[in-house]
Amino acid sequence: MKYILTFCLTICAFTSFSQEDKKVQFVGGARSIISNADFSSDQEDTVTSRKNSGGYALIDLGFKINPNASTEILGMVRIKNAFGGFWGSGVTFDVRQLYVKGVVKNALRYQIGNIDYKLTPYTFYNHNADLLVQSSSVLKIKEEVLNYESFYKNNTWRQQGAAIDFALQFPKAVDEIKVNAFITRLNPSNLGNILERLYGGGNVIFTQSKYLTLGFNHVSIFDLKNTAVNENAYRNNVSSVNYKATLDLKKHIFGISGESGFSSSALSLDTTGGLKDYFINVQANYQHKQSGLKAHLGYMDNGADFRSFGAQSKRVDFNQLNNFYERYTNDQIIRPLSNYDLYNDPTLYSNSITTGIMAYNPAVNNVLPYGIATFNRRGLFAGLTVSNKKESIKLDAKYYRLGEVRGQGTTKLRNFNSVNANLEFNFSKMFNWKKEQKLTAGYAFQDTKRTSDFSFEQIALKSTTLNLGLEMELVDDLYLLANSYYFKSKGNESMPVRNAEGDIINYTAMNISGEELCLAGGLKYNFTPSIYLAAIYESNTNSFSSVSSYRYNQFYIYYIMKF
Repeated sequence: MKYILTFCLTICAFTSFSQEDKKVQFVGGARSIISNADFSSDQEDTVTSRKNSGGYALIDLGFKINPNASTEILGMVRIKNAFGGFWGSGVTFDVRQLYVKGVVKNALRYQIGNIDYKLTPYTFYNHNADLLVQSSSVLKIKEEVLNYESFYKNNTWRQQGAAIDFALQFPKAVDEIKVNAFITRLNPSNLGNILERLYGGGNVIFTQSKYLTLGFNHVSIFDLKNTAVNENAYRNNVSSVNYKATLDLKKHIFGISGESGFSSSALSLDTTGGLKDYFINVQANYQHKQSGLKAHLGYMDNGADFRSFGAQSKRVDFNQLNNFYERYTNDQIIRPLSNYDLYNDPTLYSNSITTGIMAYNPAVNNVLPYGIATFNRRGLFAGLTVSNKKESIKLDAKYYRLGEVRGQGTTKLRNFNSVNANLEFNFSKMFNWKKEQKLTAGYAFQDTKRTSDFSFEQIALKSTTLNLGLEMELVDDLYLLANSYYFKSKGNESMPVRNAEGDIINYTAMNISGEELCLAGGLKYNFTPSIYLAAIYESNTNSFSSVSSYRYNQFYIYYIMKF
């Protein structure tokens, strides 16, 4: 309790300081969730609790201090109380964010501490590879909570370190040259056998004009020698060139863009020289100004040994266990991660990059499990975006037709097809209604095949995801929410088993068959655009387990505030 008292006194002191000098601002958010669920399965289960209730309240309070015009300091503290904790026993007190940033001589920008960073999709990028359809209505609320908890902002990773950037402008030839650089700490040495591991790099971007941009990028994961009793230091280097050129005509815009480069990974005591490979991604772009139609057609070739962990780290590691009904039935079998869990449980998500090939679920995403930077993929892709003048109808669709570069366990190669489409109808804009009325639909389909005369080499796996979301403003600021989420996967796969170095040491045959359906509905009231209260009821059924299907219903109350 003394820490809470100290914290409250600090708030009061900073409040007085802010009112007098206006150098301190308060930022952050608050959230409270109350839930009640009931669970059942097809098999006899006298062990698992049928009912589950819980919830928590938290506040993230940040002090943004500007001691002068060119410096900003942010410290954010989280107080969280799980419902059921009394007299402070259920309260946790943590530092959530801390950084110092500023500008030197109005030219060089810097930031030290927590930094949200990204470069390019192949070097340093946070791909959202497991949520294949656009979230809407109820799912949108859940994904916003996930992104906030894991610090996901426009595909950035939250790291601890330092970053700088500056730009040079020229009167002729080149409009601007921008330089970005960063260094972060992935893990500290234990002064035993674990070396200090850092991650750093940056890029130089040449902007010749609004019609031509050229960038040179490099990132490196490296161990510092002599920081532990271990001489086998690791290094992963990725270098690339990205470019974008456009031709702007009266009614049309044509362009070409892409990124190409190579990677190398090695241990200092590895006599084989480690892994080296390349990647190529190039696409032609077209835009029709009057109709708002945009389209692209491209080719990608990511080598089988291409490794870029800053771009290939997944948000979800599918080797994790659920925090909600982890086991069920009298045999207490483990309940595998479901799509419903991916929207419900923030603890399943990582907030940092991982130096290793992470596990994935082929039923969820087998085509590009690590995003566009997925290794061992080659083929064509296309995209289409359409929006009318009122923006009352929007369509965003992508298609991939890919194949493996090198077979896994055989010379036969897998072939992949993937379709993703999101469609939005905004009836308010369509019919000039004052109250918001919106219907969204998402569709994703994946098909994996490997043909062979031998049955043990044959692979056929199909997955389908459908999502419908409805948001209707009944009266001012009161919305009716409805969601229908359906997922189905059927077929077989052969998944590689890898050692700590990422080498394949075996294969595991998988037979996948099941469906998942989640129906949700509720009400949401907006006090302001950044403060709302929502009451939601969900019903979920899942038949993917080979032992027993299960179902559960859950009622939530969300209170979300951002300031």
